Amino acid sequence: MSEPYVEQREFSLRIELRCAFPENYEGDADGYAWVEEVQPALAEIVRAAAAILAQRGSFRVHPGNRGRPADEEVTLVAQRTMER
Repeated sequence: MSEPYVEQREFSLRIELRCAFPENYEGDADGYAWVEEVQPALAEIVRAAAAILAQRGSFRVHPGNRGRPADEEVTLVAQRTMER
């Protein structure tokens, strides 16, 4: 049995988190503690994106892995199988 023909396109939503500090800040002293504040929101964004994609017709959504830590990158694969 041969492999099915698969077409693929990518769509990226990139969120860059930034925090400005006063001029006298020595750098990295807080260990990026400010990022922890937004982590729950990022998880909500991923869940919402997966849910919205799953609601669109015959798409099946599952996580993908590109070798990056989940706290740096999340890949969602939305796959549709065309019926004959």
